[in-house]
Amino acid sequence: MTTTMPGTAARPLRGMLSSLGWVLILPAVILASWAVLAVVVDSVVFPGPIESLARLAEDLSTPGFQASIWSTLRLLAAGWFLAVVVGTLAGFALGLSSFWSAIFETPLFALYSIPKVTLYPVFLLFLGIGDASRLTFAFFHGVFPIALMVMAATRALDRNYLKLAAVLVMPWHQRLTSILIPALLPSIVTAVRIAFGLTLLGLILAEMFSAQSGLGRELVSNVANVQVDHIAGQVVFIAVLAVIPGFALRWAEKRVTRRYSA
Repeated sequence: MTTTMPGTAARPLRGMLSSLGWVLILPAVILASWAVLAVVVDSVVFPGPIESLARLAEDLSTPGFQASIWSTLRLLAAGWFLAVVVGTLAGFALGLSSFWSAIFETPLFALYSIPKVTLYPVFLLFLGIGDASRLTFAFFHGVFPIALMVMAATRALDRNYLKLAAVLVMPWHQRLTSILIPALLPSIVTAVRIAFGLTLLGLILAEMFSAQSGLGRELVSNVANVQVDHIAGQVVFIAVLAVIPGFALRWAEKRVTRRYSA
């Protein structure tokens, strides 16, 4: 019979509490520093956190802002999902072949390094102003890191496992579930986490340039009207929208990495 040491059992709990503590402490430090800086600056163009959060509460109660939130969340979910699916499949297919991965690796890195905001007029030219251009631009931001990371992980996969599976005449679905997915899952989860932030960035940029609704459009509208307190509150909301899923994905990444990296 196996026994578990008390200290070993308590380590995950201590780690979870420590992470939760930092999650709670960091926003408190940021808000306190923001409040002190607002008092020191004492300027109408630098609102404090209380004023900004009050304006955010007002915005959240308006139907127009609620519609903008829903528009951004809907396109974010769709763009992120497409980036994950297409990037994973493309990276896996290219990584299985040394020839094709060598052919496409340099062009993919070159496209990934281009400031994508400079390409947005091309999206507008072919897709017009609307959800199609916003969705495609968000997808374009998120698909490349997934494809490159999955391709690299597939290329680094120990081919002896695949040879062993061929010798044992394992069916393709068993090779997929028993060998390929466990080996690639840590890299896939990491890529998914990175792609989330990039997809959100692309979507917000697209909404700032050409959209009738969305959080990016709300920011541009407030900039045009010089409503600094509303801008600060909405920036806080976008930061929360990015940080909470980011922490959840980071937690999932650590769990998956611990389980499958060995």
